[in-house]
Amino acid sequence: MGGLIRRVVRWVTTTFAVLIERLITVGLIQSGVVLAAQTFLALLPLLIVAIALFPAPVADAITETLRNRLGLSGESTELVGTIVKNRDSLRGGISVFGAVVALASATSFTRALQRIYELAWNLPRLGLRGSLRGLVWLTGIIIYLTVISFAVKLAGSGGVGPILRPTLLCIGAILLWWWTPYVLLLGRVRLRALAPSGVLTGVVMAILGWTSTVVLPRTVRNNERQFGTIGAIFAIESWLVIVSVCIVAAAVVGAVAAQLDGPIGRLARGRDDLEGWRRVRPTGSDAAGPARR
Repeated sequence: MGGLIRRVVRWVTTTFAVLIERLITVGLIQSGVVLAAQTFLALLPLLIVAIALFPAPVADAITETLRNRLGLSGESTELVGTIVKNRDSLRGGISVFGAVVALASATSFTRALQRIYELAWNLPRLGLRGSLRGLVWLTGIIIYLTVISFAVKLAGSGGVGPILRPTLLCIGAILLWWWTPYVLLLGRVRLRALAPSGVLTGVVMAILGWTSTVVLPRTVRNNERQFGTIGAIFAIESWLVIVSVCIVAAAVVGAVAAQLDGPIGRLARGRDDLEGWRRVRPTGSDAAGPARR
């Protein structure tokens, strides 16, 4: 019995040390702040352009999903009112050049997220191919926002709706965050090995999405009342930092779990081979060792 306890303690200590080391390598807080800034300054502007230019049903679906995920319901802020009501004004103020710039800027978000996954899995950086794959992810996120919004609407609010709606949101989040690293890492990690990260991130995002509907509107209103529009922006950005830190932490925990030598690692990888999480064996620069920050 004593030997078993010692082995368990040794395993927990070793695993915890690896996890802490990987979190330090990724830079949990720093990466979270960078990702939050890129979300606010690069990703959201692209989604606003999509709201302005896409057909009304698609634009309304994207808007509704954003409002639900950010917890900005009703007319709580001038920002939401502008996005929801003034599509014609937004469309008139967007040129082809502006749309292209918004799309190009949004790739800075995908590169930041891609780098987080590369550091989490100790993979070397990608060049131009990584940026191009970011465009695929941006297309996918717009499709995801549209589909999940329509699915939630079809679920309704009566009958099994109160159960079905959060279930759909949770399943959708898991699928999104399972697919995301696979796309951004160019398939260098097997889908089976990405499952723990996808499930963990998806569940956490679903919980944060529900929490935001309770916490964020009150915070936004209070900040807006005290500091004006800049206060509302600060509240949203602060919440995005929390969300981004959770994304980074879930990515690292999922990667470490799939690379462990033990039952958890074997379950995550689906095989005994410690390198079984890789979809392709490392060659060339991939074999040079772990990526460095």
